[in-house]
Amino acid sequence: MTNPQDAVIEFIRNDIGYTGPLDASMDLLEAQILDSFNVVQLAMFLQQRFEIELEGEDLVRSNLSTLAAIAALVDRRQATRP
Repeated sequence: MTNPQDAVIEFIRNDIGYTGPLDASMDLLEAQILDSFNVVQLAMFLQQRFEIELEGEDLVRSNLSTLAAIAALVDRRQATRP
């Protein structure tokens, strides 16, 4: 299984079209790599790719602004999956 961070990088490269540098702590929103529309796309991608359910409280800046935070969110949701 692909690790969440690599999957998000793949999503950013293939679906968003961003080709610049990425690292785990880069703020993707502040750097304008992701916008509000892309965040919705990303949430749908994560749910499908990792077979998780994201709740409204998951869709906050602190969970979706960096690769590390997104990977941690996926890990938490996978841990609570039945």
